[in-house]
Amino acid sequence: METVTVGSIMERDAYSCSAQATLKDVTKSLIDRGVSSLPVVDDDNHVVGFISDGDIMRAIAEHKTRSIFSGGAPTMLYYDDETIEQKVLSLRERNVMELATRKVLCVTENQSVGRVADTLAKKKFKKLPVIDEHGRLVGVIRRSSIMRYAFELLFHDNENKKQDE
Repeated sequence: METVTVGSIMERDAYSCSAQATLKDVTKSLIDRGVSSLPVVDDDNHVVGFISDGDIMRAIAEHKTRSIFSGGAPTMLYYDDETIEQKVLSLRERNVMELATRKVLCVTENQSVGRVADTLAKKKFKKLPVIDEHGRLVGVIRRSSIMRYAFELLFHDNENKKQDE
């Protein structure tokens, strides 16, 4: 059986956002498109970051007060006195790259689906950007795409067995 590659099951019309986008734009895009994350691309469509709803959630979450001790006295006290509303409003005009992950794991179209499934499972990622040989975004591969492919194989195999009977 031939090795199935990412290119044969990936989504080619991947949503992304510009590295110049504000977090307001990114949040609107996540909600409007019903996705939980977006690759961030530069003007030449190179992947330069990755932003998720989790990144935004961490930025607006309530932080506990902390004291850091170095010997006898606390050297730093962090006190979070902003409301969630204040935090959300303060994010509006900030650049996406302030929260985006900059070291992005990407895959290429010719990688095997099995290897990418292993990476998604081990890293607990939902999707990965797919890039060409120049680092430009050409699509995304999602867990759901791999699962759909696996189920198609299972059901296709069952159909063949029924026809053989």
